[in-house]
This record gives sequence, C-alpha cells and structure tokens, in this order.
Amino acid sequence: MSDRMDQFKKQYESIKAPEDLIMKANKEIKKSKAKRGFKTGIGAAAAFVVAVGVVANVSPSFAYAMSDVPVMGSLVRIVTLDKYEKSEGGYDISVNTPQIEGLIDEETQAKLNEEFKEQSQSVIAAFEQNVKELKEQFGDEVVHMGVEYNYEVKTDNEDILAIDTYTFYAAGSSNSVHNYYTINKHTGEIYTLKGMFKEGADYVTPISEYIKGEMKRMNEEEGGMFWIAGEPDAIDGFDKIAEDQNFYINNDGNIVICFAKYEVAAGAQGVPEFVIPNSVVADILK
Repeated sequence: MSDRMDQFKKQYESIKAPEDLIMKANKEIKKSKAKRGFKTGIGAAAAFVVAVGVVANVSPSFAYAMSDVPVMGSLVRIVTLDKYEKSEGGYDISVNTPQIEGLIDEETQAKLNEEFKEQSQSVIAAFEQNVKELKEQFGDEVVHMGVEYNYEVKTDNEDILAIDTYTFYAAGSSNSVHNYYTINKHTGEIYTLKGMFKEGADYVTPISEYIKGEMKRMNEEEGGMFWIAGEPDAIDGFDKIAEDQNFYINNDGNIVICFAKYEVAAGAQGVPEFVIPNSVVADILK
C-alpha cells in the first residue's frame, strides 16, 4: 500500500461515515468473501463503491507513465501503464494499472494485461456512476472516502512472477479486495492452486489443518484474533480453504495461502497470509 493511501487510511478511519453506508459496504464485502477470481474480485470492488459512493464532480483524466519495476535475471517485467489520481475535498482516489511485458506466451500476456485494465476501469467507472446517486441520497452531506487500486509484486525471481492486484477502501473503516497471479516466466503458465497437485489429490485437508494449527498457535502465543470453527465464540469460523483459494508462490518455492480482511479473523489481523511448508504437501505436489 502506498504511503499516500496509508495516510488516507488513518484519516478516513477517524471520520464517522453515515451508518447506512457502512452497513451496505460491509454487507457487500461479506457477500463476496466466499467467491474467488478476477471477475468476482471486480464485482466486489464495484459493489463496495456502489454501497459507499465516491467523489462528486470527478472527471477522470489519465496521466500515462512507464515506471519500471525491475525483474532480476529475466526479460519479463511489470510496469505501471496508467496512473490516475484525484483529490477533492474529503474524497481521494489513486489508480495504478500494471502491465506485464516480455512473456513468451504473448496470448497469456495480452489476456492478463486486459484483465488489469478492466479492473482499474471498473473501479473508476463505479466512482462516476455513484456520484449522481450520492448526491440524490445525501444532498450536500459529504461522504469521506479514500480508494486505491494498485499492485504489489510478491515474488520476482528467475522462474516466477507473482502479483497481487488490489483495491483498498477507507471510509470510517477499511477493507480491500485482492486478486493474485502466479506466472511461470518460462512458459507463461498461470498457476492455479489445484494445478499445483497431482490429479485427484486432496490438498484442501492438509493445508487447512496446518492453517488451523497455526491460527491456534498465534491466538495462544501472539494474541491473534483468528476465528476457528468449533472454537468458543467463533462466528463463521475457519474450517477449510476453498479449492480455488487465493494463493501465490514465494521466493522459497512455498505456497502462500491468502485470505481477505475479515474473512478468517478480526480486522486487526489485516490480510492474513500463511506460508505452507513443502513438507505438508510434499507427497501430493506435482
């Protein structure tokens, strides 16, 4: 998350937004928790913006830039293609659209870059759509909100490029929607969690059991606030991962399982990630 949006987060979380907006926003995020994938992620982003609203009288103008993020040992790289920022009154938005260059599989590269464009454009379009609705609903009342669409390079080595594209929201409280991509630089393959394992293998159970053990340990030893199925006071506690759970591969070659904020823990835990030791799944990995 950028320094600017970190400031937005602190600022907007200290401002009391209209209660009905907060309730609508949280409802939309909760509805999207169990869903996965790019289309779902963007639907959640747009739904959140629809519920909370953004800035009035915004006419987006794009400033194009090519700010390189180095990729060591490979011709594959990710750059920032489009940049858009707007700050007006209590409303702030920052959009950075990534673009991948240098993949051998040009078809996959084009598909990914189109998805990134659709993600950023969907966020901005939702802003524009809701300006009119906000004015009709709240009149001159100001709804404070900060929004960022951006990306983070999670892994960048000779073999793997892993990216997290995310939309972050701050309006009285904060939340985010994440989409993870793990790409083989040599083949252009986009890894899926299921595709990491032998055909028919049960990978959900060992990964889930390991994560539950880690959650319990962190709750006991580190003051963690994870919700675990079967535990006292656990509401919708974590039982098992989805077959297509968000993940990426880190620099050590480990699978990292990712959850959305509020999906398995209190908001103070942020966006939880669990590194799965290869020993947990060694027998079923391809």
